[in-house]
Amino acid sequence: MTLNAQAQDIDNSEDLLQQILSLQSQMGIKMTGLERIQKEEKIPSGGSVEQQLEQLLRTYNHIISRDEKGQIDRVIIVNKKQKTESERIILPTMQQGNHFMVSVALSGANSHWNTLDMIIDTGADLVVLPESMIPLLGLENSTFNHKKMQTANGTADAKIGLLQEMKLAGETLVNVEVAFIADALLGNNRLLGMSVLGRYQLNIDEQANLITLIKK
Repeated sequence: MTLNAQAQDIDNSEDLLQQILSLQSQMGIKMTGLERIQKEEKIPSGGSVEQQLEQLLRTYNHIISRDEKGQIDRVIIVNKKQKTESERIILPTMQQGNHFMVSVALSGANSHWNTLDMIIDTGADLVVLPESMIPLLGLENSTFNHKKMQTANGTADAKIGLLQEMKLAGETLVNVEVAFIADALLGNNRLLGMSVLGRYQLNIDEQANLITLIKK
């Protein structure tokens, strides 16, 4: 009991950065952007270490990357949210030719997580993924609807289903409609379409390589 009381006294002296560093050590993960954490008082948090991490970073735009088992392996802290940005998501992007790409984490079912880079495509009605990802996302036993879709390589038969969750920076989206298309027709492309983007107003800053999603 004495040890617990002493530990509680030490814990009360922590600030937000120390809390985050402590979680980083517990989880054994890599964090970048820690220098962006401002001097702030400790934030009460509870639950699993992952839930605590989300609570501590709720006022910061950030990206969480997961490994094939769905475990967090990297966190990127982008910047501090402004008071007027509570309904905004800021995404660092990469360019592939004329396209912008963002990193997202997807779960089909039963916490089968995959982290991948996706092309921002406002011309795609849905999130579009290759068929080979169906078992990787735990959806091999799902029931799909079938639909014809137009791709860069012609008309394709698509299997339409739902992703259980998608993590986009600090935002978690549920029940995201997705189309799976034969790998040969889709190539290496994974498209972040309007079943996600349609929920937001989309602003692209090409010079800063940032995309801002504003909730409608």
